[in-house]
Amino acid sequence: MVYYVKNGKLPESRHTFEKKDELRREELVGEESFEGAYSLLYHLYEPTNSTGYRIVKLKEEKYADAPHVHRHLRTGMLKRDGNLINGRKTILMNSRVKVQVLIPENSTDDFYRNALHEILIFVHNGSGKFTCPMGSIKFSKGDYIYVPKGIAFRMEYTEDAYFLFLLSLDTLKIPPRYLNSYGQLKEGTPYYTRDIRPPEFFPPEKKSGKYVMHVEFDTYYVVQEFEKSPLDVEGWDGYLFPFAISTDAMAPIVGKLHMPPPIHETMSSKSMMVATFLPRKFDFHPRSIPISYYHNNVDVDEFLFYSSGNFMSRKGIQPGSVTLHVRGLTHGPQPGATENAIGKEGTDEVAVMIETYDPLLLTETGAGIDQEGYMKSWYA
Repeated sequence: MVYYVKNGKLPESRHTFEKKDELRREELVGEESFEGAYSLLYHLYEPTNSTGYRIVKLKEEKYADAPHVHRHLRTGMLKRDGNLINGRKTILMNSRVKVQVLIPENSTDDFYRNALHEILIFVHNGSGKFTCPMGSIKFSKGDYIYVPKGIAFRMEYTEDAYFLFLLSLDTLKIPPRYLNSYGQLKEGTPYYTRDIRPPEFFPPEKKSGKYVMHVEFDTYYVVQEFEKSPLDVEGWDGYLFPFAISTDAMAPIVGKLHMPPPIHETMSSKSMMVATFLPRKFDFHPRSIPISYYHNNVDVDEFLFYSSGNFMSRKGIQPGSVTLHVRGLTHGPQPGATENAIGKEGTDEVAVMIETYDPLLLTETGAGIDQEGYMKSWYA
């Protein structure tokens, strides 16, 4: 992260105590061994004091036996099912990235932690509260929620909740080109430090009960049980923490001529780039073509999740639609879209784009919501 946060009661110096009969259990949560961003959490009780555990195998996520071609996946066809723990459906993936959809039927008080992946959640619909040991974050439609790997959390949400989950084995970061030498977000970037919403701290939970933690290791869960709440943190400080950003707060970058997709970048890792297409004014050259030009992505696959607004470059697109345009095959506006775009002054679309450096392949679940014949949609 790019700035320091301090909340609650902390000892004067790290790795010290104030009163021997009031010891707090210090936990370092850090990335890249001890070289990356980290935070220190001070628990009332031992965070390791599990009363037991079990191993739960997860259903294998299989690739579909399908060619790597352009596709349109209709996630709205997925039925409401499960919750944060058991309801996420993987529709596309590669060795570094998973794309999942969660349209939950219910919620759970159990906690979830991913031991391997960073998580970026996009709230397509609904609202609710994200809760972790560092505090809680209220969220609503159009929010991103970033969760560092290893952070335990749970989510409460309304009945219409609908989420896109992006899981990355590589650390997700604010794009380095947005930061100055002090690590501060520069002027002219799509969002600023004050738009970042860290968890709101709350007093530690001291009660006893049965608390369940599902720790994901890709193919199985380690399910731990505790008598003390994971929300027993009396204070914490550091640079590594979950946060939310609203797309409503973002400021798109526009230009005289059509801007390439990286101008809309939101976060990035070594294996992918995440961008956000936002409501914005179009190009102001008097003879500009404001719609995307045809392009052939030689090194990346391009994923788009359409959330709201008028998607003028494609026909048949609805909120919740996903398009996958793959490397080596030219794509761009459908017939007639370029002509119809000329003279338009702006767009109200909101869409999430990721570009992956390794091919993003269809899963069996994704194949079940794939529109047959999408490759022919460019024929007049």
